[in-house]
Amino acid sequence: MPAKAILAVLTATATATAAAAVAVPVALPTAANAANAAPKPSRTEWREVFSPNGTIKRVQVTRQADESPAPFSAPRAAQVIPIEVNGPSASRFDLVFVGDGYTSSQFGTFSQHVQSKFNELMSVEPFKSHRKQFNAWQVNVASPESGVDNDPSNGVRRDTALDMGFWCGNTERLLCVNETKAKQYAAQAPDVDQVLALANSTKYGGAGGGVATASGGNASSGQIAVHELGHSIGGLADEYDYGSGQYTGSEVGEGNVSIYPRATMSQYRLKWYQWLGQATPDGGVIDTYEGARYYARGIYRPSQNSIMRTLGRQFNLPSREAMVAAFDRETGLIDSSTVLAGTAAAPSSPQRLWVRPISSPTVSTTWRVDGRPAGTGNELDLAGLHLAKGVHEVTATATDRTPSVRDPQLRAALTDTRTWTVTR
Repeated sequence: MPAKAILAVLTATATATAAAAVAVPVALPTAANAANAAPKPSRTEWREVFSPNGTIKRVQVTRQADESPAPFSAPRAAQVIPIEVNGPSASRFDLVFVGDGYTSSQFGTFSQHVQSKFNELMSVEPFKSHRKQFNAWQVNVASPESGVDNDPSNGVRRDTALDMGFWCGNTERLLCVNETKAKQYAAQAPDVDQVLALANSTKYGGAGGGVATASGGNASSGQIAVHELGHSIGGLADEYDYGSGQYTGSEVGEGNVSIYPRATMSQYRLKWYQWLGQATPDGGVIDTYEGARYYARGIYRPSQNSIMRTLGRQFNLPSREAMVAAFDRETGLIDSSTVLAGTAAAPSSPQRLWVRPISSPTVSTTWRVDGRPAGTGNELDLAGLHLAKGVHEVTATATDRTPSVRDPQLRAALTDTRTWTVTR
């Protein structure tokens, strides 16, 4: 399966300074002791913090040595349960849910939490209309104790499989997980495109990153996963700012932010020029609204308040466009293809070719034989074409004509083909 765009986590490596030497005789350390005494590296990361009112900010978090991505002993085999399987993993986006703080007797509760979060995700467009392009898996990870660290208050400690806890980086609602452990457990699923770690908690909280986290038992925390998948699938930027700061850099790559105001964007046909003036599902119309990507000035977003700015909102039109295009790139548009056998008199000569497109009302299939149009639909009757004897090339092309994608370059990429060589 093609590699997925995963939300980048900015990382810096720092090493603690050695303590000043004391003026007393000491024995020279052995090589082993020196290695054990060496300061352990730490990592500083930017992580998103989500407030109950939907606002989002970023904080810097220093990860502890035991949370570093170094390998650890392989996890025990865990039960993998299909939540919803819409097709082969090779042509689907696979979401894998792992849980922490659920004892083996609480897997029923974990299942309820997973189903709730998945349903919440799939109730939001464009996931709702493209649900058939997703698979969801549940990996049962048993913890010795129920619950997670620092819940309900800071200082509470619990023995859990994935080391999840609130108050990460001294921020109450920031819910961190040992990402290495979470990914290794998730890897037991048939395929992994995004890992979502749920904590056995009703306290609101979560975090972004290579592994998105949320409180399994909190009814509002599922919005965190929606926002994070905007990053990891659609490659979307955050649209919030901190009320100050001037962006002075060059144009950015994300499709939902730009340094160009409306007039420039329209004149030179840049970024979301195709959507300017259109009503958007998150409210208002598409324009260029100043303030995005953590800066208050010098950079613009497409709408006043989408889910990439505040939880509980919808994706705006340019963001939906990026998401739908990413769905199609990941899964392709054709699930399978078949050659239907010939007659008893000529068993090796195929009579019909058939394709099964991804289930979507906006996907259509056209056929060509030797480069010439030969029909539409999911099946081609070769016998009815009266082909001349010889070798022919037959091609089926599935195209997604969704109105959600207007960008000409993106639209040109929304195709998938199958080709056969047919001898008559």
